[in-house]
Parts: sequence; structure tokens; C-alpha cells
Amino acid sequence: MNRLLLLLSLFTCKILSAQTLQLNIRHEVSGKPMLLDSTSYLNAMGETFSISVFKYYLSNFSLTTQKGQKIILPAAYFLISEDSAASKKIILKQLPAGTYSSISFMIGVDSIMNFSGAQGGALDPVHGMFWTWNSGYIMAKLEGTSPVTKHPNHVLQFHIGGYRAPHITQRTVTLELPRPLVIQRGQTVAVTLAADAASWFGEPFKISFREYAGFMSPGTVADRIADNYQHMFSVKGL
Repeated sequence: MNRLLLLLSLFTCKILSAQTLQLNIRHEVSGKPMLLDSTSYLNAMGETFSISVFKYYLSNFSLTTQKGQKIILPAAYFLISEDSAASKKIILKQLPAGTYSSISFMIGVDSIMNFSGAQGGALDPVHGMFWTWNSGYIMAKLEGTSPVTKHPNHVLQFHIGGYRAPHITQRTVTLELPRPLVIQRGQTVAVTLAADAASWFGEPFKISFREYAGFMSPGTVADRIADNYQHMFSVKGL
């Protein structure tokens, strides 16, 4: 009898934790679809640029219920890249059934994993998103070209990183959902998010490519761009 009760309990727990949330992410530039290497865009300073690489980490996901309870999801790290359709579909598992009003996540890799050095999976250095044990992970990367830069071949290289004071570039995003998100037992639901790369160089700190064509180490300008792209996400559909 005790064994039967244990099996029933384990089965029930499996059902209760079987809910999943799929985040479908699309990339834009000033509201237009992002097209790598083939389309020109304008930054907030009116300077022309194109994008060849656009990738970033998302981690530390949580949901807030309508009653204000914060549900912290199991630790997971995702590397999102415009050149990989699969990477733009994030599956979050083990959600409690309920009704939710907002979702939160971190752009970047938390300090614990940075202090731990290079990892595997999405955090494997093979993906080109890890500097050194001292500098840690690149939280987000945008590369391309602009005719106004003074760099050879007019390249843009913005590698945003830094997890030690005074240059800490992890940013937390909280998105209010346009309507309650109801997740029932055993159900998978989907939410569509848009990430607009134009925000990297817009408000509150406008970036001119004539002055800054990129950098590959922590610093004040990287901090400011992280402040900018903290606002690049929006909810487009439930």
C-alpha cells in the first residue's frame, strides 16, 4: 500500500510539473524584421548600419502570478542567435499551473556562473561568447558594418560584458503581459517576444558610430549600451 501511495504521489507531482512555456523570439530593427548582411538600418543618430551577428544570453527566468507571487523557474541558460531559428524558441519547463501577469529574465549570465569559469552547453566557449575567467562571459554581441566608422572595412563590433564592479552588464527585464496568461495542468502555452536591436544605440544613451564603432572589453560605454538594450524586449502575442 505504501509503495502504491508513493507511486501515485510521484505521478501526481509529475503532472503538476509538466506545464511548459514556449517563448518565440523574433528580432527587429526599428520595428522592421532583422535581415543579416542584406539590409541597411538607421541608428538614433541617423547613421546607416547593417548587422551580421546578433546574439545574447537569457537566463534566470521567473513568472509573477496575478496575486503577486513570484515563481522562480529552474536554472537555465539560453544563447539566442539570429542565425539560428531553433535558438529563438525557448522552452521553460516545470511551471506550476496558474494564472500569470508578468515574466522576468536576465539578459546575460549571472555572476555565479561567471565566477565558475567556462561551462558546457549554451555556455561552452565554442560559441564565441566567453572572454577569460577574469572577464567572464560576453552577455550580448552585435557585429556589422557602417560607412561612418573609422575601423578597417567599416566594421562594428559591440561585445558587451563585465560582471565585476564597477562594470556590471547583466540586466533584468520584466514584461507585463497584455492579458492574464493561464497555464493549466499538462499544458504548453506560447508567448511571442520581439527584441529590437535599434534600442542598443538609442535611449537613454544615444550612440554614434563615428565616435564608438565597438569594443571588446568591459567599460562605461558597454554599461550604457546594456542600459539601453534592457528595454529591447516587448510582448507581441499570447
